Amino acid sequence: MARVQITAELACAPERVWETVTDLTHQSWRSDVERVEPTGEGTFVEYAAGGAATAFTVTRREPPQHWAFDLENGNVKGSWAGEFRPAGGGCRVTFIEEVTPKKAWMRPLAGLYLRRQQRRYLQDLKTALGL
Repeated sequence: MARVQITAELACAPERVWETVTDLTHQSWRSDVERVEPTGEGTFVEYAAGGAATAFTVTRREPPQHWAFDLENGNVKGSWAGEFRPAGGGCRVTFIEEVTPKKAWMRPLAGLYLRRQQRRYLQDLKTALGL
């Protein structure tokens, strides 16, 4: 299993960050995602650039503080959690992702991949918020 945590302070209200992250109908700000399709109450599918699909099931939704879900695709199974807290006139975000690769050859690379993905996600979020 690989686990990566990233924390950053953003100069905007937690409610604004929450709305941007959780609005599944407006995910064009993400450079790694082609599209997101809500599939039911608390479920959605994300299609990566190139078409690979990942299924998500929301496990915790407490606006505007916590959002978490389980995820699974052909390569990994795991979870993601986001925390949004007021801090210094803005918002401190903490994102934690844990995955277990389904293929043995992926295990040594999983942590590197997650760190890259989390940094990209945070940079895309900052851009979407105009920061």
